[in-house]
Amino acid sequence: MATTTTTTRAIFPMIFGRRYADKLTDGASTPLKLVRLQIEQKVNGDFPFIHQIATTMTFKNTHNIILEGAFEFTLPEKATICGYGLDVDGVIVDGVVVEKQAARIIFEKEVRKRIDPGFVELVTGNVFRTRVYPIEPQKTRTVRVIYQDQSIADNNTNGFLYQIPIQFQTQLESLDVVLTCFGQAITKPNFLIVSNQSINNYPQFIDNGNGQYTAEWHLTNVEPSVNSEQTLSYILSNCLKPVISAIEKDSNVGAYFAISCALPIPNQQRIDQLDILSKKICILWDASLSRSNSKENRILELNTLKKFFDIWLKRYNQIEIILIIFRNDMDEKILFQLQTNNWNKFLEIFQDLPYDGATNLSQLSSINLMQSINYYFLFSDCISTINNDSSIENLYSNFKAPIWIFNGNYLHEPYDIDFIRYLTQYNEYGGGYLNREKLELNSNDLINIIETIQIKYMKIHSSSSVKQIYPSNSITIPLNLDRFLLVGQIPIPLPNSIQFEIEFSMNNQISRLSISLDMSFNERNSFGLIRRLWAQQKLNELNAFKDKYKSDILSLGLEYSLVSQFTSLLVLETLQQHLQYHVCPAKSRTLLYNQYMQYQTIENNKKPNNISELIQKWNQTCQWYDHVITDIDRHRAYLPKVPQPSSFPPPPSRFGFTTTGHTSAFGGVPTIPTAAFGSASTAAPIPFGTTSMTTQTTTQYFPPSSTTTPIFGGIAPTSSSNSSSFTGFSFSTPSTQANTAINVSNESSLSKTEETSTIVLNEHNPQSSYITRISSSHNRTSAYLIYLNERILNRQSPSFYFDVASYFFSPAAFSSILDKFNQQQENIQIADKKSIEYGLRILTNILELELEAPQLYRTVAYKLMELKQWNLALSVFQKIYSLRSDEPQSLRDLAIVLIELGQYDQALQYFKQILNEIWDARFTTIQTIVLLDLNRLLVLMNKNVPEIDSRLRRHLPVDIRIVIQWDTADTLIKLSIKEPTGQICDGYSSYRTDIGGYITNLGFRSDQPIEYLLRKAVNGIYSISLTYITNAQHTLTGVTTVLVYIYKYFGSINEEKQIQTVRLTNLNQTIDIGHIEFGDSNLEKLKDELQKSKDECHRLQNQLINSKQSIQSNMQHINITCDGCSMSPIVGDRYKCIFCPNVDFCQNCQSSTNHQHDLKHPLICIRDSSLYASSIYLQNISELIHLNIRCASCFVSPIVGVRYQCMTCKINLCEKCEFLGLHDILHERLKIIRPQ
Repeated sequence: MATTTTTTRAIFPMIFGRRYADKLTDGASTPLKLVRLQIEQKVNGDFPFIHQIATTMTFKNTHNIILEGAFEFTLPEKATICGYGLDVDGVIVDGVVVEKQAARIIFEKEVRKRIDPGFVELVTGNVFRTRVYPIEPQKTRTVRVIYQDQSIADNNTNGFLYQIPIQFQTQLESLDVVLTCFGQAITKPNFLIVSNQSINNYPQFIDNGNGQYTAEWHLTNVEPSVNSEQTLSYILSNCLKPVISAIEKDSNVGAYFAISCALPIPNQQRIDQLDILSKKICILWDASLSRSNSKENRILELNTLKKFFDIWLKRYNQIEIILIIFRNDMDEKILFQLQTNNWNKFLEIFQDLPYDGATNLSQLSSINLMQSINYYFLFSDCISTINNDSSIENLYSNFKAPIWIFNGNYLHEPYDIDFIRYLTQYNEYGGGYLNREKLELNSNDLINIIETIQIKYMKIHSSSSVKQIYPSNSITIPLNLDRFLLVGQIPIPLPNSIQFEIEFSMNNQISRLSISLDMSFNERNSFGLIRRLWAQQKLNELNAFKDKYKSDILSLGLEYSLVSQFTSLLVLETLQQHLQYHVCPAKSRTLLYNQYMQYQTIENNKKPNNISELIQKWNQTCQWYDHVITDIDRHRAYLPKVPQPSSFPPPPSRFGFTTTGHTSAFGGVPTIPTAAFGSASTAAPIPFGTTSMTTQTTTQYFPPSSTTTPIFGGIAPTSSSNSSSFTGFSFSTPSTQANTAINVSNESSLSKTEETSTIVLNEHNPQSSYITRISSSHNRTSAYLIYLNERILNRQSPSFYFDVASYFFSPAAFSSILDKFNQQQENIQIADKKSIEYGLRILTNILELELEAPQLYRTVAYKLMELKQWNLALSVFQKIYSLRSDEPQSLRDLAIVLIELGQYDQALQYFKQILNEIWDARFTTIQTIVLLDLNRLLVLMNKNVPEIDSRLRRHLPVDIRIVIQWDTADTLIKLSIKEPTGQICDGYSSYRTDIGGYITNLGFRSDQPIEYLLRKAVNGIYSISLTYITNAQHTLTGVTTVLVYIYKYFGSINEEKQIQTVRLTNLNQTIDIGHIEFGDSNLEKLKDELQKSKDECHRLQNQLINSKQSIQSNMQHINITCDGCSMSPIVGDRYKCIFCPNVDFCQNCQSSTNHQHDLKHPLICIRDSSLYASSIYLQNISELIHLNIRCASCFVSPIVGVRYQCMTCKINLCEKCEFLGLHDILHERLKIIRPQ
């Protein structure tokens, strides 16, 4: 097999371990190494049109941690997976068919429990993926995949050709192949020898009697082939008949039948190609990333195109070509007049063409050419990684000519056969698919293929009772297909024979083929092939319109145990697992199956209603909101905190408030929740729709709920006179609606604000070498060329594309000095149109790296939200929801984007769905977060929505709202907000602050999203940072994209919002996102400028010190002797022990371990002993007594000498404990010499 460099989407049948070279640290899944391969193939000679292949693969975890492994493989065009097994305790356990989403959800739940699940799914086209857990370090797991494929008619031998792919790219410990053919009248099979192989390389078929032949191949330490395709081919001769039929009895249906018949050979030209004076060809050229490493394939495609054009140029003076290049978007069309002498000029268009960006086939539906086109030539593998499904359904409606698809990929590489069938077979103008085998034909054969009439299957004529015939509608039969396959069902009672006619059309001329079915059949050789073949043919037809027929495809896959777009095969280990998820075990597991049927009972699978729990959580949010922050609280926030004997206890509720006794959670100061916040100099948020404001609002907490009421569609309980409802959103009367707007009305008014308030986001430089080289360019074009060169070494890294795209999106990347000056005067900075075009192209490459990987889709979607590319983000989020409908965040993302697009009603439906369903425990915080979004949306809509429980309707505008979410599961991210008071709210050291800030997610939980809220902000700067704490996934991936929403005056008419995406690549990495400024920030800016001046002074001082370093290196410390080497005097730096009065060391001895001095004692560096005489260390420190101050480490009180105060924890340390490093060295200290 020819080997090439790692390609973007090149997947080989049963190739595992080398597809994603860089994925172990920066991708969406972990590949595995294939070490053993076993292949078994069976052919029933009575109906040799189909055969069954079982591939058993053993994988090894070569890493030193327990892993979840994922691997992908391709199958032949007409193959369908019908069996899957995973080893459990050394025995292969058969999987059962389960709805695709349900299978993935069950798998991931069991992985979190550390239990062994496994499943296989269809990704797209002919690409399949299986995931396995656990794989112990340096251990193996075995997987078996069974699929059914069709043979190829071979007219030369009057037989059928069977091709068995044996693809692998790493050395195998063992390779075992067993081929079996059996039937009543078959001859000995013969291997098909390719030009560079010898007959000695193959085993021989042995006659076992009773019409059965077997060939076996057992090899060890097998290296992959480098010169040829690793495909084993053999021919079953003299079994090709004009009509071959097979029947399989079924107790429920009656019988299934399949007919393979030879087609008439057309020899006439297409009517629409006669008397044409010129040729007009529209070329649709896929220039996406997936074709970037396929230069050999593209050359083959262009050479084939030249074969057509050479023949046509002999007939016509010129050919009019309309070239449309597409990737994530379409380029402007190129018009070219091809003549006999300018083919090389035409090729120049493709020589420097960049293959970059995602594949978006849906945009082809917008092509509407005014010219009359003779042919559409589409060059692509037809796998679309970003599209609009509604556009796909009507893709060929504007194509008024045959569509021919050119694909130079090898047969083992991925392509979307369903899309190819959709374009070519259901287009009334015809067309076809030219795969690599067809592209290598000579010119005359190629021109005959597309100019000769195509046969259309029309229908069947039968007086017998046959049903469920497929194809069920008229279709164009694929080009150069020698045989036609028809399948159907025969209902009970079964007749002795059936006769019918198959109608074909050629150039509008009708012909019929008579068929007679003999109902006698041999049960001995029937093992479900015909039944599955019927289901496969029906599935092929439904897949052409999979969104329209989703329920039918799901039912078909479940009934016939087929892996489809909506069904997967799942392996569970225990009876408890099967009972928990209501998955019936495979009948081959007899004991487990019988136990399951015995324990299976009728259960009410209705999900419990979570209204009570949700209202309780929302009550707590409202209690936090109504809590009054007094001037005493604000004053306390600026005071140093004295540590309590115990650390932060777990809060009694989500925010640390109790539901009885209105006592402050910030120090026990009694408060009355009916009072407004005290005086403040900042502007209050002004609620949407505010028309009037009153002076005071009285608010009471929610009463305990005594009944369970549906959130939507239920009737809210009526409040009694003794328990009035809270002040919130009520749509019953105008007065209550006015009250809603008054929650913060007397905190301040809009007329008070003449402040400067901004959200400042930091630009994040990934500090990578490729960004440094790209940024050295002088314009965007040269930067893009440098990027293409850097891509060679980074092509499988999502972070690479994310970083480079972010660089192109940066408005300062290619701005002039005047541009930068002008942008600094604006609040919003926007990159130029061409930079955004490049940036989007580069960003969408991430979607090409791994098919249907939600993590990668979210990475792209988050960045699109930051860029306000809402329509494109909506398309990506819709894809994410189809892959992760069990995650409420998928719905919230859709709703947020729809709000930006003004589609409020649909956004409301998504919010309601989040609130009305029960979600996994990982998403405990999202419903209360969504309630804030929902109530904000209701204000925007100004609409009464009675189906929403009134107890959940209350708008809570706040000064600051920060929400973060990320794209990797089981990952812990810390959001830290440093308030102007110096307090930090992060859910770890503190989940609430004295000025009222709180964070939703307590530390050491991976729940997301995480939200920070502050109802009333004090003047100053609020700094925002993120820290990557841990990743508990069972893969070697971990790079995480975090989306940060920053709201100022959330839910108010003067709301400000910024969105930022960042990539966290290392554990314990901290990134400063930016800050929010409140109030008159001139003072803060002056402080900042002062600090910058101080920093500059320090820099100059260090520069001066460095300039004197040579002088200081010769400094002599008179009368000072080194206690290590006895140097006297010490020359250079002198190191003196703080604790030992007469111990000194020179530069060389200070780090030595050869002396008897205690290594834990701190040393101070003295460069000039004359200066040391006046330092604090020689003063009488016993006079430095810090009264009433206790050391938090050794508990000495009072502290005598220098005192150190931790600015993070607000604790005090004595000098000895500080130098011994007993406190976190990363925390900042304040050195206090004189007692205060």
